[in-house]
Amino acid sequence: MEKMNKGKKVTIWTRGFTCAILANLLLAFSQQTVTPLITTYAKFLGAGAVLTGLMTGLYFAVAVAIRPVSGPVITKIDKRKIMIFTFSLGVATSIGYALCRNIAMFVAIRLIHGIQFAFVGSLSLTIIGDSVPKEKLGMGIGMLGVGMALSSAVGPNMGLGVYNWAVGLWSESAGYTAVFLLSAIIIFLALIPALLMPSYKPDPETLKALGSWYKNIVAKEALIPTLLMLLFNITTTMFPAYILPFSREKGIENIGLYFTVNAIVLLASRPLSGKLIDKIGIGKVYLPSTVLYLAAIAMIGFTDKLWVVLAAGALQALGFGTLNPAVMALTVRCVPPEKRGVASNTVFIGMDSGNFLGPFLGGVAYKYVGYSNMFLLGSIPFILAAVVFFLSWRNMRERLY
Repeated sequence: MEKMNKGKKVTIWTRGFTCAILANLLLAFSQQTVTPLITTYAKFLGAGAVLTGLMTGLYFAVAVAIRPVSGPVITKIDKRKIMIFTFSLGVATSIGYALCRNIAMFVAIRLIHGIQFAFVGSLSLTIIGDSVPKEKLGMGIGMLGVGMALSSAVGPNMGLGVYNWAVGLWSESAGYTAVFLLSAIIIFLALIPALLMPSYKPDPETLKALGSWYKNIVAKEALIPTLLMLLFNITTTMFPAYILPFSREKGIENIGLYFTVNAIVLLASRPLSGKLIDKIGIGKVYLPSTVLYLAAIAMIGFTDKLWVVLAAGALQALGFGTLNPAVMALTVRCVPPEKRGVASNTVFIGMDSGNFLGPFLGGVAYKYVGYSNMFLLGSIPFILAAVVFFLSWRNMRERLY
């Protein structure tokens, strides 16, 4: 673990933090190039509406199943070695997607992808928590989100551009193959900062204090942030998964601009939101951020105009772009430093569950009520999350580290 030098200006830009940011930026680009095409790819391979939703969220369900292994591993083994392994597995899964020609193979690759996904998120959050001082934690997590925002701004349109280019030259199948190969190349580049990252291995005394592996699967202190993330992600994963088919149904052209606007606003606001969280606290940013996101859902649910969808994308970025790092900071601060890996793993159980349930429930909702009502129904988990937060915040605030 990197140590901060006493008497010197405190900075978040340690070697480990910088390498983690760069590696995750490239990983995010790899993922965002294919995000808008996962549902259409499943349909191309022959899946129906409900099965498409199930396949889209499958690797999140696998990730949940792997968490009893990934949590103890992240807590007890050198995090640099884990990152190198998981990013290498990401290269293999992207190549596997490129070679898919039927649903059975698609399912197999999603299962392997789920194993990889079980490690990357909680691993990155743990490294960030270990690399920056407590008073700058919101900013550090916010900067992690900047990379996600940048990839969201460029990745989807880059993926769609490559897809359309390959389809124009060859075929629809070639379009999907080209995008997944591009994804493989990008995540291969992410191995460079992973290799340059310093070691993050706990010392023998810490390992002894952590105890057996089964004691490092779930942190009970992180159960509230975990529930919040589960509810958040049921809602938020519906939009990237279904915004493309929604636009086709509504006759909205240039929907790729939605990803661009959403990501630009995220990119601009994430550093500021991180500073705001550090300055005024998690509790004071929660309610206004929730209101912004719910307003965005209502706008998309009742429109067939591109400009309204773009405005909603901006509000979504402001709302969830503040809520997400706030709850992440809460996760890291609700446990002592040596348990950050366990807490991060715990909160990602909620995130994975929400990521699985969102596309699946979205597919079920679309079958019966259509895309617009599907998005409107997505406001329910977000409202429940607000209720959970305000009922539990006072008690949690008193126990933060």
